[in-house]
Amino acid sequence: MQVKTRVAPSPTGFVHIWFLRTALFNYLFAKKNNGIFMLRIEDTDQWRYVEWSIEAIDKMFDRMWFWPQEWPKPYNDLGYWPYIQSERLSIYREYIEKLVKEWKAYYCFCSTDRLTELRKEQESLKLPTKYDEHCRNIPYEEAIVRVNAWEKYVVRLKMPKWEKLVFNDLVKWRVEFSSSEIEDTVILKSDWFPTYHWAVIIDDYLMKVTHVFRGEEWLPSMPKQIVMAQALWIELPDYAHLPNVLWIDRKKLSKRTWDVAVESYLKKWYLVEALINYLAFLGWNPKTTEEIFSLEELVEKFDIKDVHKAWAVFDVEKLNWMNSEYIKRSNIDDLYTKLVDYLKEYFVEFYDNTFSQFPEEYNKKILKELQTRLIKFNEFEWLTIFFYNEAKLSKELLINEKMWIINLDIAKNSLKLGLQVLENLDSLSPDDIKNTFIEKIKENSMKNWQVLWPIRVSLSWEQFSPGAFELIGILGIKKSIERIQKMLDVI
Repeated sequence: MQVKTRVAPSPTGFVHIWFLRTALFNYLFAKKNNGIFMLRIEDTDQWRYVEWSIEAIDKMFDRMWFWPQEWPKPYNDLGYWPYIQSERLSIYREYIEKLVKEWKAYYCFCSTDRLTELRKEQESLKLPTKYDEHCRNIPYEEAIVRVNAWEKYVVRLKMPKWEKLVFNDLVKWRVEFSSSEIEDTVILKSDWFPTYHWAVIIDDYLMKVTHVFRGEEWLPSMPKQIVMAQALWIELPDYAHLPNVLWIDRKKLSKRTWDVAVESYLKKWYLVEALINYLAFLGWNPKTTEEIFSLEELVEKFDIKDVHKAWAVFDVEKLNWMNSEYIKRSNIDDLYTKLVDYLKEYFVEFYDNTFSQFPEEYNKKILKELQTRLIKFNEFEWLTIFFYNEAKLSKELLINEKMWIINLDIAKNSLKLGLQVLENLDSLSPDDIKNTFIEKIKENSMKNWQVLWPIRVSLSWEQFSPGAFELIGILGIKKSIERIQKMLDVI
C-alpha cells in the first residue's frame, strides 16, 4: 500500500506555527517513503469558521515551498474530491444512519438546559462530568417519529462498557485506555454537521490515509476514534503524536497570540528555509552535529524513530542564530532576490521611496557588507540609514579619547589626510583602499585609529557602523569625498 499522510487544518483564523511543524513532519515522512502528502480542510465547526482562512493556508504552502499533492481543488485524478468537509455532509450522514440502524449509535433529544443541570449536579457530587445515557435505549421506531416531527437532536455513538482500548503510537509506543471513562460521544451535532472525531475517521478511511502525524493534544481523542473505527469495521491509519511545543519559559504556545502565526514570522523577515529547518528540529533530531539542512536533506535524513517523546522548546534565539547562518551562507544574488521580495511585500514605502531609487550594484554592495552581521531582513533598513539618507552631522561624535582624538583639531587633520588619500585613489578594491590608507597614515606618523575613526563617523554619521574601508568601498570615492568635506565644513 502506498504511504499517504495528511494535514487537516480548521479554517478558524491565522495559520499557527505548530501547524506548519505538523505539516512539515507529514510531508517529510511522505516524501521519504515515496508517498503522497494531502491537505484536507476540516470546517465542521461552522461557528468558528473564518472566511479568509483557507486562502491563508494556501498562501502558507506557497511560501514554504512544499505543496500537497492532493488538496481542495475542483478536480482530482484520484477521485477523492471534495477535500472540504462541509461539502461531504451526505457521506457522513450515510454512515451515521447505518450505525443507528445497527443499534451502534442513537438519537439523543436532551436539551441544553438538561445537560447543563446534569453537569452542575455531577460537579456538586464530585463526580466525573459525562453524559448519563438518558436517551441510549429509546427504541429506534420512537426516535424516528421524534426526528420526523422536527424535534431537535444529536446523534451519539454507543461506547462499550469496561473495554480496554489499545493502540501502538509511532512516537508514544503502546497506549491504553478504558472505555468506561468515556461518555457516549456525539458524532452528529444539532446543526447536522458531524463532529471532528467522526468526520476525520470517515475521511481518512475513504481517502486511503496510511499515516497521521499530529500534536499530542489529540492523544485523548484516540479511544473515541478507536471505537468509531470498530463500529464501522474499518482500519485506522498509523498515528504519530508529536510532542507539544513550549516557549523557552516552558509555557505552551497560545493560539490567541500573534506570536504563533506563521505570517508573523514572515513579517519578522525570517528566511523560509531557516524557519523550516528550525521547525524540523522541534521534536526531532537526525543524530548529527550538523544543524543546517535544506528541505531535500531533511527528507533524506528524516526517520520516525528519531522523533522525541518529550516536549520541544521554541527558542527564538536559536531561530535567530539559524537564520543568520542561512544569510551568511547564501549566494549574494539569491539573497538579494529574497531581500527585494521581502521589501516589496512588507516594507513597501522603504522600497518604493528609497531602495529602488539606487542602482542594483550599489544595493548589492550594501547587502554584501551586512551579510555577516544580519540576523533578520527587518534589520536592513535601520542598519543602512547612512547609505541611503543624508543625516544631521554631529561633530561631537568625532571626539573619542580612546582613539587619541581629544579635540576637533586632531579630527580635522585626520579628515584632511583622508581627503588626500581619496583624491588620489583610483581603485575601490578593499585591499587597495586599506593598503593605501595604512601607508599614508604611516608616512604622517599617525595612528590608524586616529585617522579611521573620524573618517568612519563622517561617512556614516553614526557611532556604530561598518568600518571606514567598507564604507568607502560601498559609497564610492566621489560620495565619500563629499561626506568628509561636509564634516570639515561643519567643523
